[in-house]
Amino acid sequence: MNKKAVAVFLAMLPAFVSMAHAQSSHLMVPQSLRYEHQAVIDRLTKEAARSGPAAAVAGRALVVARAHFAKEEEFVFPPLGLLDQIAAGEMPSDDVKKAAIDMAECTKTATEDLRREHELLVTLMNQLVQAATRADEPALMTFASDLAAHALDEIEILEPTTIMIGQYLRSK
Repeated sequence: MNKKAVAVFLAMLPAFVSMAHAQSSHLMVPQSLRYEHQAVIDRLTKEAARSGPAAAVAGRALVVARAHFAKEEEFVFPPLGLLDQIAAGEMPSDDVKKAAIDMAECTKTATEDLRREHELLVTLMNQLVQAATRADEPALMTFASDLAAHALDEIEILEPTTIMIGQYLRSK
């Protein structure tokens, strides 16, 4: 994320925090994840519009990322919006609870497909790093490395957390 984007994000942070508290009893994609996904899509779109080998890789990654992010925002990330409420010892309404459990089950069922998509994104980011290295574009190398790390965060932390939320809610 460039300095201008960081400044914009920090300026909007109080509003995001306020919205997060207001939405904690609903199944909403956490604003930080939604923002991060949009920043990735914006950057890949920008890179794909350029010419050269990096643009071709960015174009392929953009197609994969859009489809993958849509799945995550449909059923992987919304239960994460309940974390504040659960951490406070509160329970969502029965309809929200049921929807979160269903989404967690969907995440569990889709784990292997999601993992393959993450692996494909990491492969594409490795190709983007190589193209950026040849073109001497350190900012693009950093972006591609950060996106690969983002994919690992989802595999190692976010998807298992969603599954655990479903298991916890089912037990209550």
